[in-house]
Amino acid sequence: MARVVIFGQGRGADTAFRYLTRDSPHEICAFAADAAYITNRTFHGLPVVEYETLTSTHPPDGYHMFVPLGFQRMNRLRAERYLDAKGRGYRFISYVSSRVSSLEEPRIGENCFILDGQLLNLDVSIGNNVTMWSGNHIGDRSVIGDHVWVASHVSIAGDVTVGDGCFLGVNASVSNGVRLGAHTFVGAQTIIDKDTPADSVYVSQPVQALPLKSEKFLAMLRLT
Repeated sequence: MARVVIFGQGRGADTAFRYLTRDSPHEICAFAADAAYITNRTFHGLPVVEYETLTSTHPPDGYHMFVPLGFQRMNRLRAERYLDAKGRGYRFISYVSSRVSSLEEPRIGENCFILDGQLLNLDVSIGNNVTMWSGNHIGDRSVIGDHVWVASHVSIAGDVTVGDGCFLGVNASVSNGVRLGAHTFVGAQTIIDKDTPADSVYVSQPVQALPLKSEKFLAMLRLT
């Protein structure tokens, strides 16, 4: 068990607090935010302290940190804050849901936020500062780098390498043996079947609306 300060007072911090208090042994002691962005001095009944003075109020030798920020600037904002706190001497917890399914203990770094419903195959490795929303599949021997964001229902096949700072949208799929370059953006429902260069963008074509009523369409398909 660790005494923990959560960075932020927005949606990410709220979600982290709710998961950690219900499904981890850790004690949440405070929230921290940059002084210019503090909107309230309490959050979930706990103090919100200025990050600039955090080493004085909640020193690294007595507290761990958790930085559940989003994927702004292709995860660079979360990476910068994590690395800054690490430079100040803080250690980090990771949250891995008790509802993750894996035959063996996966290798997971620090400051990771791994939500419920993951299916992790053998020899999976997950780096530092990774967020994985609910319900993803990670295949055998796949490696997820640092500072990655994986949305829900992503399917990553075996022997895949996801480079640092990548973003994978809802229902994205990555084929066997593919290597995603650092900071690759993979949009929702997009299939990647070959290696990608760094900083590249892949999105599926927009869904097309047909110019007819749904009942008529079903009749055309002889489903009614």
